[in-house]
Amino acid sequence: MIGGALAGVLALAACGTADESETPSGDTGGTKTVKLQLQWFVQAQFAGYIAAAEKGFYREQGLDVQILEGGVDIVPQTVLAQGQADFAIAWVPKALASREQGAAITEIAQVFQRSGTYQVSFADSGIKAPADLKGKKVGNWGFGNEFELFAAMTKAGLDPGKDVTLVQQQFDMQALLRRDIDAAQAMSYNEYAQLLEAKNPKTGALYTRPTSRSSTGTTSAPRCSRTRCGPTARSCRTPPSRTRRLSSSPAR
Repeated sequence: MIGGALAGVLALAACGTADESETPSGDTGGTKTVKLQLQWFVQAQFAGYIAAAEKGFYREQGLDVQILEGGVDIVPQTVLAQGQADFAIAWVPKALASREQGAAITEIAQVFQRSGTYQVSFADSGIKAPADLKGKKVGNWGFGNEFELFAAMTKAGLDPGKDVTLVQQQFDMQALLRRDIDAAQAMSYNEYAQLLEAKNPKTGALYTRPTSRSSTGTTSAPRCSRTRCGPTARSCRTPPSRTRRLSSSPAR
């Protein structure tokens, strides 16, 4: 949750709380009502929070947690800083950018130990590391998701504004599957799985992930590979971003 180390998703808290004068309504059994702002639509990355609410774990601790769903136009750290929520979930680079802009928010928990953000490409693209993005069409979602990608490219000696063609990517993987772009952003728990469930139209076979790794963190086999670029990763050691590659080899 919001705040913290440069490695994953954070649980954040503001210096104040939302609606401090508001008293819990209804029979709350002495619990305190708090609001938790998610960073995206309800999905697997928030399973722990949702399960805890449904199983009554929060209530056992005296909390009535109201989970607020995120969306395309919702910036969790802004919602938090404006006092519309008591806690929020956001990726570290976004939280740091908000702090630089004056948001009075702080980290209270490091939920993901690594970023779930990947940069994905096909194996035949020749992209094995951030430096290989030079001259390529690189998709990114924007809205703060570009910070990790830009940091990885900068660490590799590339100028994100000059050495690659940046493409505004939709929140799906169709541009990559159509080969309109050479690399695309994907989350480990969402879009990357979509790719592995997609089929090569020429063969009807599922795309596959890597089966081996080299010392640089990329696969040496012509399948899917990934280059991790994060402080907890073994390769680029830059803020968290990863490059993965896909192949059209039959799934095994």
